[in-house]
Amino acid sequence: MSEHDLRHLAVITGTAPEHPEDIRRAVLASCHRAAEIAREAFTLVPGLRAFSWLDPGLDSLLSCATASAAALVCSEGARALATVAADLGISLRLCGRVDDLPDTAPGQAAGAQDGRTLLWFQRYSGRDEIVRAAGRFLAAHPGATLADDELDAWLDTAGIPDPDLLLYVGGPLEPRDVLIWQGSYAEISHTAEPISAFTGAGLRRAIEDYSERQRRFGR
Repeated sequence: MSEHDLRHLAVITGTAPEHPEDIRRAVLASCHRAAEIAREAFTLVPGLRAFSWLDPGLDSLLSCATASAAALVCSEGARALATVAADLGISLRLCGRVDDLPDTAPGQAAGAQDGRTLLWFQRYSGRDEIVRAAGRFLAAHPGATLADDELDAWLDTAGIPDPDLLLYVGGPLEPRDVLIWQGSYAEISHTAEPISAFTGAGLRRAIEDYSERQRRFGR
């Protein structure tokens, strides 16, 4: 396997959010790190189709805010990432609880003819995503039975290849409620280095380690 087989890289942070006393600064700091690492990833791996950014610590912080306040700061974060995506010539997709975002928030912004996409997961959990996906399917097909090969089309990541590598950065390596369905057969990499100190060199090491593995896809 080589880095060219890496189509979808998902970074999951395990570090407490920066500036937890100020939710707006915490969101923008997380988006800034997402932009830096995404830029590096798309540069290092020319064949990369998707880069996902998940920050469970930030989601916990957002859950303590009022719904309107959380939606407002997430909208600001989305606009910041939309600017980065446009600069990189890629698309931006917002995942998680997005229904209450203000109209000024970018939606599933088109930007790349070749399908390259930056996915930002905010106010997200894997279990909630599956429940929402099943609800959308049943709303469209009342009384139908949802087969396991039909769920993908209703997830937040519909149309995006499943992650090849889940890169956990910061904190201990432990199960987290993220990408439960899509990441079932992904390779896992972990570094205890806090996300604030994580650099292109660390990303390069993770990608090189991935390229030396032989995937078994659960077998």
